[in-house]
Amino acid sequence: MKQKAGSSVTVKDIAREADVSVGTVSRVFNNHSNVTDEIRERVLRAAARLGYTRAVGQRGAGRGDSSALKEIGFLYCSYLDTNAATNNPFWSHILDGVENTARQLNMKVTYRAIGELTSDPDALLETISKMKLGGILLVGPAEPETVQQIQRLNIPLVLVDNHVTGISVDSVLCDNFEGARAAVEYLIEEGHKEIAFIGGPVLPGPRPRNRIYTLERRAAGYRAALLDAGIPVDYALFEESELHPDSAYAACKRLLERGVHFTALFGANDNVAIGAMKALREAGLRVPEDVSLIGFDDIDMVEHLTPALTTVHIDKEAMGNVAVRRLQDRSMEPNMTAITCIVAVKLVKRDSVRSCKQ
Repeated sequence: MKQKAGSSVTVKDIAREADVSVGTVSRVFNNHSNVTDEIRERVLRAAARLGYTRAVGQRGAGRGDSSALKEIGFLYCSYLDTNAATNNPFWSHILDGVENTARQLNMKVTYRAIGELTSDPDALLETISKMKLGGILLVGPAEPETVQQIQRLNIPLVLVDNHVTGISVDSVLCDNFEGARAAVEYLIEEGHKEIAFIGGPVLPGPRPRNRIYTLERRAAGYRAALLDAGIPVDYALFEESELHPDSAYAACKRLLERGVHFTALFGANDNVAIGAMKALREAGLRVPEDVSLIGFDDIDMVEHLTPALTTVHIDKEAMGNVAVRRLQDRSMEPNMTAITCIVAVKLVKRDSVRSCKQ
């Protein structure tokens, strides 16, 4: 059947395409339990083929409110972190923003971690299909293969704190590049030239490249600030970590054991800075008297450290808000061009940086 514009597709069209009755289509769209999985999948695929994506999996789609998202999924996916996002000082605030906005829009939010399912595409798609979601927020550094697998479901999708080059999908991120550049420029303004960087896992190659897109943008901001100031990038001052304090502690110890000299260290996130602070102290180095330290994210605890950590603040609740509203727009206009939304950040100067100007 020739595909129509999404707004002109009717329940009769979908019934004809799926070779079922109009009543069956209505039961599928209203999530009735008296429909087999095989029939439900046939109807949803027919709806997607005809451009009726905005109605897929939503309650009430057969009653004239097909543009309204009723239930969305907050699907957390990270190969680095097996803990729940609800307990994480970064992701939990994004979830708060999602839930607050969803409440205003009369949406239900369903949370699930899906990291353990990514190695089994069939199980992943079956699990998400059974959730009967009207839209998906895929949160965290999901691999490109996982994003493509989820796109096969033809459910409106927005990536949160992730971007996948070469795949047409909406995404919401903070301004990782400019935040990192501002942090390192501040260190340079305070007289620092030997600035170490601890990032995330790196890809093999002639120079360290972070595997996670957002962290590579932070690394790019770090490099840009140095180069703009006429300071060459010294990869001997780079280390990788798994982004939690214990791993960053070990990464900082490796830097110190190599004997490379640095007067400041920029951590790819606050947990990295926390781990580095412990390693520096154990080595007899004081923060900030001997080594200045900056993090990224501004999680709740860092202003209570001694010294209070200078960091880049992300409005995490705003990221959740923007993601929900972008998902709503995507559900209403499924064929619009994919958009990347960038949320502004700001440098928060506290007590972990000292001036070493001559």
